Parts: sequence; C-alpha cells; structure tokens
Amino acid sequence: MNAERFRLRAAELAEYCREHGYNTRIALLWDLSRHSGRRRLALWNFDEDRAEHIFVASHGSGSRRAHVPSAYARSSNVDGSHLSSQGRALIGERYEGRYGTAYRLDGLDDTDSALRARCVVLHGWRYTPSFAVWPLPAVGSWGCPAVSRHAMTILDRRLRDESKVVLWAYFRP
Repeated sequence: MNAERFRLRAAELAEYCREHGYNTRIALLWDLSRHSGRRRLALWNFDEDRAEHIFVASHGSGSRRAHVPSAYARSSNVDGSHLSSQGRALIGERYEGRYGTAYRLDGLDDTDSALRARCVVLHGWRYTPSFAVWPLPAVGSWGCPAVSRHAMTILDRRLRDESKVVLWAYFRP
C-alpha cells in the first residue's frame, strides 16, 4: 500500500500537534474521500515518517440512508445525522463497551466539536473487514470510525502506551 497520500497530511498534523502540545510520536489519519472498501485509516509514526498500518474504516452511513451502503463519506457534526465528522479529534479514554474496546473522541475543530455528545467513538466492529473489499463498500457505521476487530487490537496496543493522540478525519481537495 502506497502511503504517500498520507505524508502531506501527516506533516501538517505534526506541526499542529507540536504547536498545541499533542502527541508528536503517532497519530491516526482518516482519508474520508477514499472509497470505504479500500484501506484509508493510517496509524502514522511521526518519528519514522511512515504509516505503521493502514486499515479499512467504516464511516457514517447517514440516518436517512442507513440501509443503503455508500462507498463515499458525507460529513456532519449534527446529532442524529449518523454521519462521520471531518476534523481533528483528541483520542480520549479507553473503555470496554458494546463493541469491545473503544476510545472516546473529543473534537478539536468546529466541524467535529460534537463528537463526544454524539457518542462517536473509535471502535472495532465485526462488520468492518480486515482487508480491502473494493469495489464493494464497507458497511456503514452511525458516524464512528469503525475498524475490524483485528485492526482495533493493533490500534489498542499502540494507543494504550500513548497520550494526547490526534485522529484527523479529512477530505482531500
């Protein structure tokens, strides 16, 4: 998997993290403009300037279209929209919930400021595949960045030992 498409965003995020006192070792980059059946959520290692892993990640399917999988994300910060929000988010506390291990998210931008109130969290999900399924879409979530259970195990191993990690969900121009 060519991680070059993440490199420019990673450099921009590294500067943001330095300026705001966030983690400068790792971050998550989620390219919402990429087809959901492709790998599009990168665990980025700033020190090595590379993606350690790139995973398939489900995006919000939208409240009116929840029964129709869409390969391409739309975004909203509105409660009940069941859409993913674009923007930078601080990965918060770890907990065990309905979907197993999960991490709360706190939006850092106006476009994702309602993440916690909307209960949008990073979690593993049995319906999100571990491998690319393109041209098929990944099953949609209700706005959460949902990865496979296997991917969540990998992310959890890295996130447990870190603090103030940022997840950036964005659309490429």
